[in-house]
Amino acid sequence: MLTHIFMHMSSSSSLAGLAVSCYECDSVNDLNCGSEFRAEDIAKTDCDSVELPEEIRDIYMQKPDTACLIKYYRDLPDNPPFVRRSCTFGDFSVCDEQPDPVMPHLSFLGCQFCHTDLCNGAALISSSIVGLLLLFIT
Repeated sequence: MLTHIFMHMSSSSSLAGLAVSCYECDSVNDLNCGSEFRAEDIAKTDCDSVELPEEIRDIYMQKPDTACLIKYYRDLPDNPPFVRRSCTFGDFSVCDEQPDPVMPHLSFLGCQFCHTDLCNGAALISSSIVGLLLLFIT
C-alpha cells in the first residue's frame, strides 16, 4: 500500500494573498525537473498570471491564494518517480490526487506545497526521511 506523502512547507495563513513565482515543469519532458532538480533552463511562472483551472473557476468569486506545488507519482518501485512542479490555487490542506495528464497510468505518491518564490525547486525527499516523519506523526 502506498503511503501518501504530504508536506506543508510553510504556513499558508501567514503568507495569504502574496503572489509567488514557481517552477513549471515535469520530469518526462525535462530531465532537470526530476528528483535531482537542476534549475537551469526550467520555466518560471508568475502564479498571478496563470488562468484558474476550469474546474475551480466557479468556486471562487476572486482569484484565490497561490502556492507552488510539487507532485510525485510512480509506477514500479525501481523506476524513478515522475515529478510535476507548478503553481496551485486555493485549498492547500489537501493534495489533488487526480492522475497526471502526461502520465495517467502512474500511482499518486504525494505532494508538497510551499509559499515563497521558486520554492518548488526542492529535491525529492528520500523515502527514509519520509518514513521517519510518518513514524513520529502516527
